[in-house]
Amino acid sequence: MGTRNIHFTTKLTKDTKVGEEQDCKISLSDLRVLRGAIPIIALALVFHFPAATSALAQNIRIGIPGLSAEFTPVWAAKDRGRLKKHGLEAEIIVMQGGTQLVQALVGGSLDFAVMGGAYLSGAVRGADLVMVATHMDRFPYSLIVKPSIKRSEDLKGTKLAISRFGSSSDAGLRVALQRSGINPDKDVTIMQVGGQTERYAALKAGVIDGTVVIPPLSSAAQRAGFNSIINMAKLGIPFPQEGVVASRQYIATRRDTLLRFLRAYLEAVRDLKAEKEFAIAVMARHLRMDPKKDREALEDSFQEVVIEQMLKVPYPSTEAVKMGIELLGKDRPAKASGDAKDYIDGSLMQELEKSGFIQTLYK
Repeated sequence: MGTRNIHFTTKLTKDTKVGEEQDCKISLSDLRVLRGAIPIIALALVFHFPAATSALAQNIRIGIPGLSAEFTPVWAAKDRGRLKKHGLEAEIIVMQGGTQLVQALVGGSLDFAVMGGAYLSGAVRGADLVMVATHMDRFPYSLIVKPSIKRSEDLKGTKLAISRFGSSSDAGLRVALQRSGINPDKDVTIMQVGGQTERYAALKAGVIDGTVVIPPLSSAAQRAGFNSIINMAKLGIPFPQEGVVASRQYIATRRDTLLRFLRAYLEAVRDLKAEKEFAIAVMARHLRMDPKKDREALEDSFQEVVIEQMLKVPYPSTEAVKMGIELLGKDRPAKASGDAKDYIDGSLMQELEKSGFIQTLYK
């Protein structure tokens, strides 16, 4: 069969002026060649013009309540390119405590957040927030105090720091005090100071007498001469310490975006657990620590936070959320639900596990 030509008219080509028509003839054999070349051309565009592909990535804003090793999976997902791999361009917004994050989520200035039990303080008051994944479901804090405080009895009359009232650090401090026989409402003064780095700086400056922190700051503080009264990580007290929090509306309307983030987040946890040097480098960069001078503290953080506390399969925990609700005490409105299942959504993690995605990470 002879070659058939297709005739068409175009308004604009590379060699014509705007508005000028040009006749073109392309044979079917030419079309077959072009069709075979399209995938090659597309690949060439990806490698030679990466800006064009990144422009297609979806922009998202993720909130975290401070600078802490607990948020290493978020930083690692961005630094390693996991988020871009899943079509996301993320801006990570650092705030001072979980209560500020709740306000930002409710106000719509964030897509979602990686945070702790502070979301419950808003959720029990009607805020449309649920935890969809929990990579740390136990209190990780140590209560660090000035050198003159040797025993828990010495805590009476002291000034102790948290980030914000209603935050995970607030809940953690109160539990630590209660376990030490101290009444947090009567025996001490609890002050809102900010994130872990701000609290540790206040402790070193003598502005406060103690605070709750996690590695690497807890180990760094002890090496600097401060005392650890209680290590809560060893007690194994359940609490939704850190996880992914979003609104039900976001889950309903942008479920695919959240699933893509969760894939990157799970890959990042895997990367951190498998690659010690990568994990230490990420923590040092984002916690503004010297990877050589602070090596020992960073290694402690890797072992105690990444290896021992970060979960490979981070389902939201009803047990942990139940404890979070109980710790709200009188701050929980009488009409608010006491059922932990009303404050979590495990369907996204179930979807990822059923798809086989999680299993492939740890083969």
